[in-house]
Amino acid sequence: MPFADEAMELFKDHYDEIAERTDVIELDPNIEQYNFLYNKQMLEIHTARDDGKLIGYSLWFVTNHIHYKKSVTASSDVLYISPNYRKGMLGYKFIKWTTEEIKKRKPQRIIFHVKPFLDYGHLVERLGGHFFEKTYTIVTE
Repeated sequence: MPFADEAMELFKDHYDEIAERTDVIELDPNIEQYNFLYNKQMLEIHTARDDGKLIGYSLWFVTNHIHYKKSVTASSDVLYISPNYRKGMLGYKFIKWTTEEIKKRKPQRIIFHVKPFLDYGHLVERLGGHFFEKTYTIVTE
């Protein structure tokens, strides 16, 4: 993943903010798998920068959906903007931009995963999205 070394500090901040059961599930991204998917053009990376400094990212899995083999789906893996940059319209503009960029891959469907405690669904709705599904997790340790 081309920006992994640069992004590790933001990955940690992101993990600290949204991860579930950090006492059990540690941050340990599988960079090799990300690189594999990136090299297969199944991962797309978008970054947000302030004068060259990385302040956010949006990673997308783009592939034919396993349930619908003729349908390309772009699924947002992670989306993050450093809290210091969330004021004003930057967050919305970044989400809008990353969505427009991923549309260039011609997916039939675009999926965002939104945490209920950090809900930016209203921004996705402004872009034409709609609420579709709830997800529940069970941590077994």
